[in-house]
Amino acid sequence: MANIIKNFFKEFEEITDYYNFLVNKTKNHEYVEITNEWLIDNYYILVEHKNNILCEKKQLKKNIKVITENYYFLKNILNKKNYNIDFRYLVEELKKYQKENNKIFTYKELSSVFPTLILIYTDRLATLCKEEHNRLLNKEKVATIIKNNENLTLKSFINDSFDISSNSNYLFEINNQLSKIGSNSNEIFKDLNEYLKENSISLKEVINEEYQKRIDNNILVANIFSDFKEFFEFSCEELFEKVSKTEKKLLEDPYYKAMTMESKLDYREQIVRQARKKHMGEYAYLEKIFDPEEHIGFQLFKQTRNTWKVISYLSTLFVLTSIICYFLSAYLIKPRILGFILLYIPISQLLKQIINELLIYIVPTRSIHKLDYSKGIPKESKTMVVIPTIVANKEKIKEMFDTLESFYLVNKTDNLYFTLLGDVKASDTKVMDYDKEISDYGKEYAEKLNAKYKKDLFYFMYRKRL
Repeated sequence: MANIIKNFFKEFEEITDYYNFLVNKTKNHEYVEITNEWLIDNYYILVEHKNNILCEKKQLKKNIKVITENYYFLKNILNKKNYNIDFRYLVEELKKYQKENNKIFTYKELSSVFPTLILIYTDRLATLCKEEHNRLLNKEKVATIIKNNENLTLKSFINDSFDISSNSNYLFEINNQLSKIGSNSNEIFKDLNEYLKENSISLKEVINEEYQKRIDNNILVANIFSDFKEFFEFSCEELFEKVSKTEKKLLEDPYYKAMTMESKLDYREQIVRQARKKHMGEYAYLEKIFDPEEHIGFQLFKQTRNTWKVISYLSTLFVLTSIICYFLSAYLIKPRILGFILLYIPISQLLKQIINELLIYIVPTRSIHKLDYSKGIPKESKTMVVIPTIVANKEKIKEMFDTLESFYLVNKTDNLYFTLLGDVKASDTKVMDYDKEISDYGKEYAEKLNAKYKKDLFYFMYRKRL
């Protein structure tokens, strides 16, 4: 299992070769059976999954141990349902496994579930393709023997080294194709039955078993590609919420629950990092620091003093600037100290820019954690968009309210309001003649917009001079 990723790509190539083999047959107007038609019609889905695995290959190799551990118990789950599962069933089985084995799934284990399913399904599909390929080859072999032999006997089909136990499909094809050539095959049928009787095998049972295998394979290939389609809809986020005990604990924090997916991911990664440092399980670590009265982020992302970093930054800048200015000042003007002073500011600015650019690549960036308002702003988070601007005439008020109206039209959601904050022009007196006209016009325009949308959304405020 150490080469599980490598095996996946090898099996994909084998399936691709078989797919091309089938396509050529269909181009020659040959019938390839229903099971193979499923592969021809749905091969593109497998290609999409293969491309996803290829994109994640580096990360999957890092998680190879986890994937290998997942592989066996997930394969048992799939075998029980003949490779026909839905998300709900998968969740229930994972929760059941967690309970029965007294185990707590980590984030890494759960995030590896879907790639592992792709690997298992592809492996099963590759085995199925080999079976179907063997059937088609047996069909061709029997047809070739019938075509190339005028005096057919049982020996034409079965030699002394024939392994009867592993060639039931070949026997089925002999029976199937001989029945199409008429009375000339009666003697061969008789010899075939005698041959099978001597080996304690019933031709009727061989035929029935073969038909049953074909039915089973039709169902299996339909299940595989149906689930392949379903996998595109499966969500790791939802799997975390329904299975992970660590995630369920985090969701007890109302602020975490309302965060964006990117912010939640940052919190999970921080838990994994800190738990590893403390040599603890993720859930055990979270339980230790969790306080229902305080947002978990304050424990996970504690503010640290960066004094030494600031000192290091400034010291590096000062030393490098001084060294460069010292050497260059010798070639500038005399006295040398004057050249040093003249060079110091431009050199320090240049070095500052260079150091900052290097730090961007060296120091990892920290994302700002955000609440998720993509589905609307809740009542407790009412928000007002305010534009402050100097207004000296009605035209300016209309222009700014048009801008606010456009903001509303592209952000239609409840609990979001828009205000124009009119700043007064400077003057020697506290009140100017036009102040009342502007104030009244602003209020009227806001009321006009509110009437238009039948909601109190727009407001106008006009400052007083002090």
